[in-house]
Amino acid sequence: MTGNYKENLLPSLISGTINGIIFIVSAMSLAALIFTGPLAAYLPQGIGILLVGSIIFALFSAFTATYPLILIAPQDIPIAILALMAITISTGIGDQLSAEDVYQFIFVAIGVTSIMVGIFFWILGRFRLGKLVRFIPFPVVGGFMAGTGWLIVKFSFSMMTDMDLTLSNAFYFLNSDVLIQWVPGLVFAVVLLLASRRISHYLLTPGILTGSILLFYGITFSQGFAFSDLESAGYLLGPFPEGGLFPGTPLPYVSDFRWDLFMKHFPAIATMMVLNAISVLFNYSGLELIIKEDFDLDKELRLTGYGNILAGFAGTPPGYITLSETSMAYNIGARTR
Repeated sequence: MTGNYKENLLPSLISGTINGIIFIVSAMSLAALIFTGPLAAYLPQGIGILLVGSIIFALFSAFTATYPLILIAPQDIPIAILALMAITISTGIGDQLSAEDVYQFIFVAIGVTSIMVGIFFWILGRFRLGKLVRFIPFPVVGGFMAGTGWLIVKFSFSMMTDMDLTLSNAFYFLNSDVLIQWVPGLVFAVVLLLASRRISHYLLTPGILTGSILLFYGITFSQGFAFSDLESAGYLLGPFPEGGLFPGTPLPYVSDFRWDLFMKHFPAIATMMVLNAISVLFNYSGLELIIKEDFDLDKELRLTGYGNILAGFAGTPPGYITLSETSMAYNIGARTR
C-alpha cells in the first residue's frame, strides 16, 4: 500500500500542478468573455468569480467523485450564453442601467443559471432520464455547438481589440494598430490547434502556454516596454481592486434582480442546460473508454447537479467533468486524489 502511494504521489503532484495552471488560465479567459465592453472594469471580479468556481468544483469532485481523477470545472458552453446575455443587456438597455447595475444583474444571473443547471442535472439523474438526451438529433446539437463556438470567437476578438467583430467593423481590424492586437492571439490558436492534431502529449498545452508567455515578454521587453506600458495598452489585466478578486456572494443583489430580463434569455439558457447534460454524458462515456471502467451516469448527473447548486450560491458559472484534464491526469500516471 505504501509503495503504491509513493508511486502515485509524483504523477498526482505533476498532474495537479499542470491542471491548476490550466484552470487559472481558463478562468482568466472565460471571465474575459463575460466581463468585456461596458463590463470590462469588472473583469478582475469576474476572474475572482471563475477562480472561486474552479476551487469549489475541484474540492467537490475531490470529495464526492466516484473515480479519483475526475475533475469538474466551469465550462465554455454556459459561459458563452452568459456572455451573450451580458453584452445584450449592456448594449440594449445601457442607458437605463449603470455599469454597476449590469454587473450586479450578471453576477446574480450566473448564480441562478448554475442553480438551475444543478437542479436540471439532479432531476435527470434522480428519475434516470439521462439517456433521453441522447435522442436529440445531432444536427441540433451540432448547430448549437457551432453557434456557441462562434460566440466564443466573436467575444475573443472583442476582448483583444475592444471592438465588436461585425461586418461594419471588418476594415478596422485590418489597421496596423489593431492587427497587432488580434493577430498574435490568432497565431496562438492556430499553433495550438495544429500541434494538438499532430502531437499527443500531456505537456503540450502547458508547454505552448508557457512558451507563448515567455515569447510575449521576450518580444515586448526587447522593444523597451515595461509592465506599466503593457497594462495601459490593454495587453495585461489590471489594475486589480484592493481586498482581493472575489467580490463575495451575489446574495446582497438578489432583492433587486431583474427577473424580467433574465426570462427573456431563458430559451437560450434552457437549450444550454440540455447541451450541458449531453456534454456530461459524452465526457463520461469518453472517460469510460480511456480507463476501461463503467460509470453510473445517472449518479454522476446527480453529483454534478449538487456541485452546480453549491457553486450557484457563490455566484459562479455552471460546470461539469473536463474530459481533457481528467484524461491527461490518467495518462500522466496519476491514480489518486
